[in-house]
Amino acid sequence: MTEILPEEDNNQHIYAAIDLGSNSFHMIIAREVHGQIQVIDKHKEMVRLRSGLDKKGYLTEAAFESGIECLQRFGQLIKNVPGNQIRAVGTNTLRNAKNSSEFLRQASLALGHEIQIIAGQEEARLIYLGVAHDLPHNEETRLVMDIGGGSTEYIIGKQFSYQHLTSTEMGCVSITQRFFSKPEITEKRFNKATSACQQILRPHKIKLRHYDWDFAIGASGTIKSIGTILEENNWAQGCITLPGLIQLKQAMIAAETLDKIAIAGLKEERLPVLAGGLAILIASFEVLNIEQLNISNNALREGLVFDTLGRLYAEDVRETSVKSIQAWLKIDTNQADAVADTSARLYKQAHNSWQLHDMDHDFKKLLNWAARLHEGGMALSYKRYRHHSAYLIENAELAGFTQQEKQMLSALLINHRGKFIADAYDRFESVHREKLLGLTVLLRLAVRIHRGRETDIPTMLLIIESDRTLHLEFENDWLKTHPLTLLDLDVEAQHLTAAGFQLSYA
Repeated sequence: MTEILPEEDNNQHIYAAIDLGSNSFHMIIAREVHGQIQVIDKHKEMVRLRSGLDKKGYLTEAAFESGIECLQRFGQLIKNVPGNQIRAVGTNTLRNAKNSSEFLRQASLALGHEIQIIAGQEEARLIYLGVAHDLPHNEETRLVMDIGGGSTEYIIGKQFSYQHLTSTEMGCVSITQRFFSKPEITEKRFNKATSACQQILRPHKIKLRHYDWDFAIGASGTIKSIGTILEENNWAQGCITLPGLIQLKQAMIAAETLDKIAIAGLKEERLPVLAGGLAILIASFEVLNIEQLNISNNALREGLVFDTLGRLYAEDVRETSVKSIQAWLKIDTNQADAVADTSARLYKQAHNSWQLHDMDHDFKKLLNWAARLHEGGMALSYKRYRHHSAYLIENAELAGFTQQEKQMLSALLINHRGKFIADAYDRFESVHREKLLGLTVLLRLAVRIHRGRETDIPTMLLIIESDRTLHLEFENDWLKTHPLTLLDLDVEAQHLTAAGFQLSYA
């Protein structure tokens, strides 16, 4: 029976990771011990979100309620875990459900922590990170494969670094729904399902086989379940092979219908999606010429924990992503760093009054990244470059960033100058909306101050007189020697007034 964590002095070493998958919701609670994680609790519930999508792409009321009730139970387990050491993410079904936003709002309340949607590429990166920590530290190149309910990820990497990430729109639930919606299991249906999976995977074949990986390893429930079945029936030992998969397929076909399948090692909860997962595996073996697939105990949840540890111990992969896109867009890093430094000084003076600290988001880092990326759109054109910056960052594949974080960066970037575009904040919860507005004001001031592209930071004092009233004081009559900044601040005061803020300066 799962126990509630007691409130202990060492809770600062406790981490929680929650994966809202298309087939099941998973949680692990782990303790950090000398840079490694020791799992101290696990909890899983088969919610089957993907099966709960109606024909129009909306989560049904039953699926909606099932997910919320599950997260209420999860919430009981994490109430003593520090907020910045909890990660909760949604994957394929929540990326695609048309009422995903409403579900996430209620789900976050039920859990007691914000849930963020991650893109397929980010899901693949985290899976690889989790699996890599379960493997020997050597120079071998690995193919990592993970079958989810709505998508299947393939990753090539060595040690803790990935070389290629692929996320495909096929999962054990989606393939089962498409080809095995009726209880009859036939050779014809399996052939159609396998052919469809091969067709989905074929565009990625050349890239995945190009890296000449040394061995393949699979992760998550579907692969682990099929591995257990093969071993218990002596169809394979300690791994998954194509002959073993064919024997499992023939056993399912021989049973004729789903309710007659009685195979050693098969758990009842896995039966409804077994055929779809098996078709994906057979297709993967055939297209990628996999000889055998070893099985990892780690997956997305463990990857989330290790990623959180990295963020807390100065190994934040998001920082690497920002540097990479700065180089790709040829951003003037001297100017970017100057704006970032001034933004940081303004943040330090404003964050208490504006309550910019947040358990779900590191707004100080968010402001820093926005400052360093605000000129990115100039790579396309100076005209409307703030729009280009916002679009590029929101739509780029940035390792480590969730969709919400990219959307927040986009809102800051599109509003770092010019007239405020108020609806850029509409998609955020009100508590985050106000904080993002505050960050935007700080970024705009820093951009104004450094318009002359000077790297020296002027000595200044920012006084927050009320929630929407602020005064900026420069020492040593700095504004007298910077007349353009004086004019710019006058223009900025007008823009801020239109947005509901009052700015004075001297």
